Amino acid sequence: MNKAYLILVVGIAALLTVNVSAAENLLPAKEADIKKLLEVTGSLKIAKNMSEAVVNQMSRALKQARPDVPPETFDIIHDEVNKTISEAMVAKGGFIDLMIVLYHRYYTHADIKGLLAFFQSPLGRKASSLGPVMSQEGFAIGQRWGESLGPIIDRRVRARIRDKGIEI
Repeated sequence: MNKAYLILVVGIAALLTVNVSAAENLLPAKEADIKKLLEVTGSLKIAKNMSEAVVNQMSRALKQARPDVPPETFDIIHDEVNKTISEAMVAKGGFIDLMIVLYHRYYTHADIKGLLAFFQSPLGRKASSLGPVMSQEGFAIGQRWGESLGPIIDRRVRARIRDKGIEI
């Protein structure tokens, strides 16, 4: 019985080792397809959105703190934020590399090819173009929905606590 158990454990360990090493091996073709998928889905546009958000936030804060700052200052902020984020996107270990690792971890190469086929179809292009808008609207819907539950949850929690004789 001990020998059979040992063989089973060693066999499972060997299988797990093979799967882990296979999962860690990112072939250049898969990497290229992941990059293409990131482009096709618009995932790389996140840098532009992030740049704009950072520029707007920095500009508002600076205008509020120092209304006397020359207008060219805001051009400098815009340029430097965009350059920094663009460079960091493509740098070794940057956003694109991190996303490649993420996609590699969760999708096989066949999955990536299937996603590419979908996102290059008319429906996939529509899904990509509507994704950011729907995410933004969905977030707002979720926020309003959650806020509407606040008073109900408060009432119910207070009632149960009161019923248990607990005072807060």
